[in-house]
Amino acid sequence: MNTYKITNITNLVGKRDPKFNSIANIEYVDNRTKKVISLKTGQSVYLTVQSLPLSVHRLRIKKLIDIVEVSPAELQKSIDDAKPKAKPKPVKKTETKKETVEKKESEIEEESEPVVEKKTSSRKKTVEKE
Repeated sequence: MNTYKITNITNLVGKRDPKFNSIANIEYVDNRTKKVISLKTGQSVYLTVQSLPLSVHRLRIKKLIDIVEVSPAELQKSIDDAKPKAKPKPVKKTETKKETVEKKESEIEEESEPVVEKKTSSRKKTVEKE
């Protein structure tokens, strides 16, 4: 069994083409059951089959889909990338009693320090006029 990545590329055909931005229907047989996959523009699907069905070959010849054979390692990598990863929650640091006491003491010291204002000279500058 081979795995194929099938991508609908109807958005890349000419703007005046009647198949521009159309939906591609892929028909294949799975366990004696006929199944149909509808691919929208730019959408990709992985299909594991013995050989590619005739409907896929027709669309490929008309240049409406792109087909790439995918190795099992690449398939596993794409599956892993698609899975959402859990984000670690940030750990909140709790203050100990010692830290809070030191913090309060430093605040009290800042408040108790006298405020010294710089004095500016009270001299006036005189400018002589000629």
